[in-house]
Parts: sequence; C-alpha cells; structure tokens
Amino acid sequence: MPEIKPGMKRVNGIGCVGHVALAAVGAIVAAGCSSRAEVGGVVTLDGKPVPSGVVTFSPKGYGPTGYAAIGPDGGYVVQVGSRSGLPPGEYVVTVAANVAPAEGVSSTPGPYSDGITPLATPQRYADREQSPLRATLTSGSQSLALELTSE
Repeated sequence: MPEIKPGMKRVNGIGCVGHVALAAVGAIVAAGCSSRAEVGGVVTLDGKPVPSGVVTFSPKGYGPTGYAAIGPDGGYVVQVGSRSGLPPGEYVVTVAANVAPAEGVSSTPGPYSDGITPLATPQRYADREQSPLRATLTSGSQSLALELTSE
C-alpha cells in the first residue's frame, strides 16, 4: 500500500496520486469518445434517391471500415459495428445498390451483385479500386451527399 505523507489524505482507499491518475484516464477516454466522425447523407443516382443498398467507407490507411444501409429515401448513417461514426481520416467510399428485376428480365448476377439481382448503380461505384468517391472526415457531425451518375 502506498505511503501517505504529511499533507496527503486517503480517500476511499486511493491516495491523491490515484485520483490524479483516474482523472487523467477519464480525460483521455472522454477525448477519445468525442473524436469520432459522425457522417450521413443521401445517396442519389442521376438526381434521384437510391432507395436501397450499402455504403462503405474504407480507410486509405489503417483503421476500421464503416458501413451504412441506404434507406428508402436514399438516406444513410455510417457506423462501425453497432457504434455510429468512425475515426476521422481519409476514406474511399463505395456504393452498391441492387433492384428487383422487372418481370421477364434476367436476374443473372454481376461481379458485385448480391447473387439475386444485378446492380442498379454503376459498377465503378461498388469497386474500391475504381470508385471516384473520396471523403476526408473530421471529428463531429457532418453531412455528405453521394451524387452518383449513370455516365
């Protein structure tokens, strides 16, 4: 047990040094929590909302990949696992959306298809190496519209 010197008090079994260490750890943890980039927005193709699909934020360097399901209005909010947001940094963004084929249309899967329906979005947006979409994310909340084109 650490020695208590004159002028120091023992509080709940932890000396003054222990309280300073706990405060420092608390500050570091709190700073880490606030440094996430909370990002969301709307995905459009030729100006119209994409009603379903997946958005992926892959870090250019080391770090977790963020994912988001695209909602019926084209909206998305990125998360890593069950936690919203991701670390600030440079990301390559991909978008893959499938649509149900019209009656009589073949549903032969493409290379980035879910195996049931072909891609509704151009293949270049689904491929990390070809996607022109890039994002530089900073701490805090931000909106990022993903405007895709057929051409």
